[in-house]
Amino acid sequence: MNRFFMLWKKFGMYALLIILAVGFSIASPNTFFTTTTLFNILKQASVTGVLSCGVTMMLLTGAIDLSCASRMAIITILVSTMMLNGIPIPVCILAGIAVGVLTGVLNAVLSELLHTTMFVTTLAINYVWTGVCYLTVGAATIYGLPTAFGAISQTLVFGTIPSIIFIFIACAVVASFVLGKTRFGRHVYAIGGNREAARLAGINVVKVNIMTHAVAGVFIAIGAIILMSRTMVATASTANGTYSFDCIIGCVLGGVLLSGGNGKMSNAIMGILVINVLFNGLTIIGVNDYWQMVVKGAILFLAIALDILQTRSVSRKKSISEEGGKNTSAEAV
Repeated sequence: MNRFFMLWKKFGMYALLIILAVGFSIASPNTFFTTTTLFNILKQASVTGVLSCGVTMMLLTGAIDLSCASRMAIITILVSTMMLNGIPIPVCILAGIAVGVLTGVLNAVLSELLHTTMFVTTLAINYVWTGVCYLTVGAATIYGLPTAFGAISQTLVFGTIPSIIFIFIACAVVASFVLGKTRFGRHVYAIGGNREAARLAGINVVKVNIMTHAVAGVFIAIGAIILMSRTMVATASTANGTYSFDCIIGCVLGGVLLSGGNGKMSNAIMGILVINVLFNGLTIIGVNDYWQMVVKGAILFLAIALDILQTRSVSRKKSISEEGGKNTSAEAV
């Protein structure tokens, strides 16, 4: 079993991505295997991909945030309203990022103060922000945004590649560097692995937890901004979207443990790509939305099952390692 998970972590997502691409190319060669479809998949994956940069950081600390979609809705409504009132686009974007950071800090502070899990905290907060969105704009759709704002996601770099894809790649690279090459990233893994052990090792657990949700808030804000830039509308119904669950499914499918402390940003990104290839392919071959919901539920069950098995595998490794250490100490005595 351990060998299976080792191989899955290294090659599983890549193999699954190739299998899906080949399968859909055979099923619909004239539609799926085209440059247009490739760019459509990458554009769709860009929003959830940027969000997953933040979601992965939170999952690594053992936190499951269910408020991503409602926070995105708040940000898009705020930014669009500011722009329509003549405020410069850069100021609007900075305001959106500030809201992303502040809402993330609020989640972390409430969770620490109440000594409860992030799952419970954000479940409640999600309803609050969703209600605020509908109280603000109702069921109306905000449109008429400046053309220059649309250029953020819609500019064709080199005449062919949408700029939103480059934003996605840049965010993924930055998130990978932060998690893999910085002291902050090591602390994130340590807290997710064992919060109490991290505290005893001298890590300010509360501070790092708040910082993690603040940094994740930046990525959530960027995701909201590029979504709005791509669609050129803002609506409260974004809060009812599946962005939170889609990110969690993709990350867990990519090997990020729900219990925290284990997973890589690159694998999480691959999980997001697999999810987007799958549902884009299902749409192309004519599978209706209801069956796609069934498939999404099945994938969620699969992701949870993999998470449970991986957690057991990691726990077993730790137990063996600890036993080995005790035996070595006993022999030395």
